[in-house]
Amino acid sequence: MSDPRSARLPSPAPSVAPPPPFVERRRTFRRAADRRAHEETRLLARALDVLAADHAPDARLAGLLDLLASTVGARRAAVVSDGPERSVAVVAHRDDDVIAAEALGAWLDAAAPRSRARRAAAGLAPISVVRPAVVGGRATTRSAVRPGGPFYAVVPIPAAGEVALGFEFAEPVQPGTIAERLPPSMARHAAVALALVTDALTTERALEDLRAGEAERERFVSTIAHELRTPLTGLAGYLDLILEGKVGDTAVEREFLERGRTIVHSMAGLVGDLLELSRLESGSIALEITAFSVAEAMTAVASGLLPIAMDRGLDLRSDLPPRLQAATGDRRRVEQILTNLGANAIKFGGAAGGRVELSGRSDGTVAIIVVRDEGPGIDDEDRPRIFERFYRIAGHERVTGTGLGLPIARDLARAMGGDLDVASIAGAGSSFVLALPGPVGAAPAKVAATLTASLVDEAERLRRAAIIRANAGPRPEPAAGRPDGIGTETERHGSDDRPAIPAGARR
Repeated sequence: MSDPRSARLPSPAPSVAPPPPFVERRRTFRRAADRRAHEETRLLARALDVLAADHAPDARLAGLLDLLASTVGARRAAVVSDGPERSVAVVAHRDDDVIAAEALGAWLDAAAPRSRARRAAAGLAPISVVRPAVVGGRATTRSAVRPGGPFYAVVPIPAAGEVALGFEFAEPVQPGTIAERLPPSMARHAAVALALVTDALTTERALEDLRAGEAERERFVSTIAHELRTPLTGLAGYLDLILEGKVGDTAVEREFLERGRTIVHSMAGLVGDLLELSRLESGSIALEITAFSVAEAMTAVASGLLPIAMDRGLDLRSDLPPRLQAATGDRRRVEQILTNLGANAIKFGGAAGGRVELSGRSDGTVAIIVVRDEGPGIDDEDRPRIFERFYRIAGHERVTGTGLGLPIARDLARAMGGDLDVASIAGAGSSFVLALPGPVGAAPAKVAATLTASLVDEAERLRRAAIIRANAGPRPEPAAGRPDGIGTETERHGSDDRPAIPAGARR
């Protein structure tokens, strides 16, 4: 039996070149209706040119917003869509335009019409600042406008769903003027074009998130495999030597077994930290959120850290707030965070005679707890990365730990409605700042603003302390026995609830 089909390969699909860009030729019209029809055709043709351009979705969205701004004589335009996820997009041409663009986006988010129920239920919409395409090595920007304003105006487009346009003008403009320059029919065409390019932009960003997540997953799995393979290789080596009878000395054999037990404990700590991270990411971690005394939590942590500080010859001090000052969170988890930070501060707190300090205070509706050390500090390029999983600062490769203590601490703080960050000056020390809602709670924006202000204060404090230490010369060695100042507050506010120090605590 023969196959009647041809053995030739299928012919490729024909390639269709995009149409040439729209060129306006007619300038004068006898009737106003002809002029409006021509303007509508021109807007539609130029919008199609933007859609057909071989640019990224955000650049095409910027082109459409520029086209609408030019149509109504505005400086810039923005669009808000109140679909399943409310979002705002606004165009900016230069770096110094971003603040003004975000201001227009925030105003449009607040001014766009929507029901009272949706306004009460929804928070602030994310604002995407899009840039125009780069053609011939430079961005396609609109001509500069004279200074003035800003004056804002909103144009709802009911026929396109819950979509509204926002414009920024250099001088006040009447709503009737905007309606004349952008009639409803033209606005509908613009809304359709915006919907097309916004869908493409949403799809592109979703793909980028998926690619980034896949890359992060591969890196995470590779790092875990490396972190587990290295100690397992050492453990297998000790066991092989013992089982093959190559260790004749019982003391050496016992030493090898103790090293193997240390390796097992290290891997158990790593697995425990990984499970903790998994529960945090999935949202399944159980937190008992209540109001608790900040002073009592700090005292418990200081009591547990005191023996380690004494062993290293460091001066551990506590600056406790009043006992009645409270924060909202899971006290056990807060003590876990502070213990991790305190253990890090002791580990990296510098030579004997240095100081580690736990300080607590209240800033309005936010509780602030700071863990300070006088160690070598953290370089600017390392500071944003120390909260990444398994990240190691150069020179700390041999320091024991899982490398997950700080990421877990920050995730725990955020799960309780707070946050954690660090201020550090290389050569002067570090201050880890934990911000938690007070007993009456605090909005995320308030927590973030208070944390930022505290970091600025701590950075200035570190600079002043570095200058004072440099002028004072070397610090005298502490007297034998207990270092000066250790336990002064702990003795007054002792506690039997002493948390164990995580074996993996490190930066």
